[in-house]
Amino acid sequence: MHTSGMVRIGFIGLGDMGSQMARHLVDAGHDVRGFDVDDDTLADAVEVGVTPANSSADAVAGAEVVFLSLPDPQTVELVVEELGDSVEAGTVVIDTTTSTPSTTNDIADDLAEQRVDVLGAPISGGKHGAAAGTLSVMAGGDEAVYEACTPLFEAFATDCFYVGPEPGHGHAVKLLNNILSYTTLLATSEAVIVGRAAGLDPGLLVDVFSASTGRSSASDDKIPNQVLTGDYDTGFPLSLTEKDVVLFTEFAEELGTPALMGAVTRMLVGFARSSEGDDGDMTRVYDFLERVMLR
Repeated sequence: MHTSGMVRIGFIGLGDMGSQMARHLVDAGHDVRGFDVDDDTLADAVEVGVTPANSSADAVAGAEVVFLSLPDPQTVELVVEELGDSVEAGTVVIDTTTSTPSTTNDIADDLAEQRVDVLGAPISGGKHGAAAGTLSVMAGGDEAVYEACTPLFEAFATDCFYVGPEPGHGHAVKLLNNILSYTTLLATSEAVIVGRAAGLDPGLLVDVFSASTGRSSASDDKIPNQVLTGDYDTGFPLSLTEKDVVLFTEFAEELGTPALMGAVTRMLVGFARSSEGDDGDMTRVYDFLERVMLR
């Protein structure tokens, strides 16, 4: 595979994240052939320059690199199984899904028999980062393959990290990052709500936290720009938030290191999802906590 000049890319999964990554790859001069099971989603991707495919297998035919951006590890397994021999020898499969390390490693072992390399390269930054091309990539797998693919990552990411030789290492780091993101959102929300009860201004509180040791993405962005504005529009629903937390706690249990705060986060996110609905934005955990705490 070469990444100098135009690369033939198959892209499967063109939702909020995938469509924007695909758009940036098109803008960088690459030939992107994409597929999504939702016809409207696929049509939207076509508007930004993606060539539509009739199926996953059609999308990857002749591709040098295949990107996956799917909802969960089970869908990744199904799609890879459906692809079968459609992925040609010498192709690189890059899974950006929030998946499990074991899923990624198993897929890499299976595809190695077809002489296909796999990078587990999940991303962080949300739909706004995807739109702006400022995502973070945390990639695991063969380092030489990662280096060859870095120009592709740089089309939609400002920070690219090689995190380890196993394809699953990328997904391990992603799960660790996610639990920090969700736990600090809960903790910062709780602090702001207690501050409100004491008569303090929430906007001032997050300004102080962001200039102090309590700083996090929750104080920098989620609470001031989503909660306090009433936008609640990170583009990431509570159903996926709970899915990610469950993946983390199960990963920790597999390693024999049960996560204590992770278990509490899993419980609270589950309650928030029940209260706010599957489609409620992840920042709605603030509203759930507010109702419970300011009775």
